[in-house]
Amino acid sequence: MLKSKILSCGITGSFGYFHTNISIKYGTNFVSGLNYKKKGFLTLNLPVFSSTLKSVKTTKCKISIIFIPSIFCKNIIIENIFSGIKIIICISENILIHDMLKIKFFCQKYGILFIGPNSPGIIIPSFKIRLGIYPTKYIKKGSLLIFSRSGTLTYEAIKISNKNKIGQSICIGIGGDLIFGFNIKKFFPYFVNFNITKNILIIGEIGSEIEISFLKYKKKKIFFYISGIFSPLEKTMGHAGAISSKLNDVLKKIKKVKKKFLVLNNLENINLIK
Repeated sequence: MLKSKILSCGITGSFGYFHTNISIKYGTNFVSGLNYKKKGFLTLNLPVFSSTLKSVKTTKCKISIIFIPSIFCKNIIIENIFSGIKIIICISENILIHDMLKIKFFCQKYGILFIGPNSPGIIIPSFKIRLGIYPTKYIKKGSLLIFSRSGTLTYEAIKISNKNKIGQSICIGIGGDLIFGFNIKKFFPYFVNFNITKNILIIGEIGSEIEISFLKYKKKKIFFYISGIFSPLEKTMGHAGAISSKLNDVLKKIKKVKKKFLVLNNLENINLIK
């Protein structure tokens, strides 16, 4: 499914144009763009359509990537879903909470793989698939799957793993906003079962207990890095509104994970993943 044709929503904007162009040069199979007001234009030699449905019918695309301002995301993403798009990567950040709840409802109802919002996207070096904003300079083919809520820490992990001659099989940033759309239970096993993946690095942070969701996976070697151990209790941290509370203390979370898996003290310890 990840090798399907791709629609770029926001290709005519400077940000969408820039990253779509990099992805095309990387080898990713973009076939069309979306802009309600610029239908009929050619951008990067791709046709720009006025609706997702027209793009799907004409180009048979199954994947979309969202580069548009957050205020317009809800309507376009829901249009994507009802037009037959099966995978949606949302780079946009700060989508309103009630909009994101509605998006998440429809994604779960129709089995849509949604990555984001506020995500660097996904990159698979072996297949030349770059759906997002990853810098390609440090991306190397390998066997390490990096799964993270933090885009910045994902980039750091890629750089350090490359320095230690550890290549990446897949990198996924599920999104740093308060509510993310990735269905861990349904879709994480899909990425785990890629033959190219041998080791997995989960990068967690304060707030939520998503790290606990991975404790049952035993097919591959899993390592964790959980940031925020010095965050004060009951204080909101970061733009995602993450908070470490007495019921969800980051240190307690680390203790739970340590019972089954190795937790790295810092990302420089990636060299332990061999």
